[in-house]
This record gives sequence, structure tokens and C-alpha cells, in this order.
Amino acid sequence: MDSLARLNELLAARNMSLFAFTKASGIHYSTFDAAKRRCGQLSVDTIERVCDTLQIPVYAFFMTEEERKEIEQRPNKVTTAQ
Repeated sequence: MDSLARLNELLAARNMSLFAFTKASGIHYSTFDAAKRRCGQLSVDTIERVCDTLQIPVYAFFMTEEERKEIEQRPNKVTTAQ
């Protein structure tokens, strides 16, 4: 998985630029520049900070589009006892 590409997907979904994200997260822009040189791979620590900033669980960062669609289509099996 290209973690930098995934970050760009998440930012695009939020209409957020990488520049705005770096300001919000406190992650220096050079971190992402270095990731480009490493074939788009972010460190685990950086991914955790990304997820904290975007307020998503870490596992959601790694979910594929198909997995996200599958979860959205599952019927709600939770019932409330009265």
C-alpha cells in the first residue's frame, strides 16, 4: 500500500490540502517529501499522527475501497432491548 497516496485520498475526501494538513497535524512538510523518496511509505508513527489528526482509527487508514463499501452495505444487526 502506498501510504502517501492513501493520505492524499483522505485529504481529498475532506477537501484539505497537504499544506493545511501539515499545519493542523504539526507534521513537517519534509516528512511527506521524504516519503515520496521512499516510494510513498510513511512511518508507523506518522500514520498514527495522521489518524489522530483526521480523527479516524488506524485500521481505517489501511482499509481498501472494497472493504469500506462492504462495511457500509452491511445491515445493522444491533437491536435495543426495551
